[in-house]
Amino acid sequence: MKKPKIKIIFENDNEVVIDKPAGIMTHPDGRKDEYTLADWLKDFAKSKFKKKNWQDVLGGVGDEGREGIVHRLDTGTTGVMIFALNRKAFTFLKNQFQYHTIKKVYHALVVGHIKNDTGIIDAAISRSRADFRRKNTKDVFTYDGQGDVRGKERSAVTRYKVLARLKNKNGSPFSFVECYPETGRTHQIRVHLRSIRHPILGDDLYGVGEIEREKIQKEFKTKLARPFLHAYSVNLKVLDDNNKPIVKTFYAKEHADMIKVLGELK
Repeated sequence: MKKPKIKIIFENDNEVVIDKPAGIMTHPDGRKDEYTLADWLKDFAKSKFKKKNWQDVLGGVGDEGREGIVHRLDTGTTGVMIFALNRKAFTFLKNQFQYHTIKKVYHALVVGHIKNDTGIIDAAISRSRADFRRKNTKDVFTYDGQGDVRGKERSAVTRYKVLARLKNKNGSPFSFVECYPETGRTHQIRVHLRSIRHPILGDDLYGVGEIEREKIQKEFKTKLARPFLHAYSVNLKVLDDNNKPIVKTFYAKEHADMIKVLGELK
């Protein structure tokens, strides 16, 4: 399995924070046999603590197959991710995610000009019966003409601020947006931006249709190979080397492909 290069932002004996590259899953999904961040964390733990087996470090730290993982980013999403290296750190971090005390900031490049400079998207999210991969809001159900919900709706809130309204060489409009999710639902930002009719550029699952997507790609030199969504910063408490809680904010700059696309816009 191909092992991508992972940039480490911060590490101690309790946690490790990385700048996730695009194209790697957080953990196995049961359908593909490929290297994931769960595998990377096992390799990292063995090396850091000089152990022959990763179980000597991460055994029992969370769910089986997802040891040390306290949150996830989608395969195409880049940016800040944090992992636990022991049970105490896992519980400490997991509680912060569960009770929404962590402040996360994402950057997204979306199709169209968002009218308002700031806004709040308050729309419950549930699974789509038509496609197991998809999550939806009622607004998207109506828009797609599906109207079928599988499972329970879960409340979800995302605040946003427009950083820039841009156009490409053909005059097509795009917006560079900063998003602040107040909840942590799967695909939340992608679904919410779609629900206000401004899907993330490059998002095949929640974006524009295939014909429109091909048209947009022809307007860019850079290949639109993923959703242009980036986890820019995370503010939370971590345990220092003396196991004392300290507040830290971790940042990751936009990756090269997003910078190239932004460079094609004015």
